Amino acid sequence: MRRITLLLLAASTCLVMSSACANDGAPKELLPDQTAAEASAPLAGEALVARKRDLERAYRDLVHFQETMRTLRYRKDRTGRTQFSYFLDDYLNEHLKPLLAGEWQSRHPELSALDANVRFAKAELLIRLEKHGDAEDVMEEIEKRFHGREDMLVAYPTGQQTPLGKALQELRERKWSG
Repeated sequence: MRRITLLLLAASTCLVMSSACANDGAPKELLPDQTAAEASAPLAGEALVARKRDLERAYRDLVHFQETMRTLRYRKDRTGRTQFSYFLDDYLNEHLKPLLAGEWQSRHPELSALDANVRFAKAELLIRLEKHGDAEDVMEEIEKRFHGREDMLVAYPTGQQTPLGKALQELRERKWSG
């Protein structure tokens, strides 16, 4: 009887171990999400380089999205604009929102201008999507985060270097001329 129990125990252990090895790890539902504190913690070294790369990629994406919206509007492609706006809503919420959540990058000397550029590009895209209230929220966030640094150069309008204060003023005017 004892021998059978040991064999059953060994077999069940092998079964559990083999299923654990075949799996890619714990299911995502069981893993904790990244906390807000972890997402907003200042980075250095390779992590800083990765964040800079992510911000640069986000900026390029937003510039391309603006151009796509401009082209769809020029072609009077209402269906294309509607479908693309659904994609953009998902992109802004799932990818850009977590990237811009940390306040430290707005103060970091290597990332602050890039962070501001991404925020200006996001506001411009929201204006093109005719989401003026959301664009105003982004402008208020820019004003709050970069208070006292109105002379910092940012890439707004796209492709030009403008002091942040003047760029914010132009963006507010753009919101209403849309």
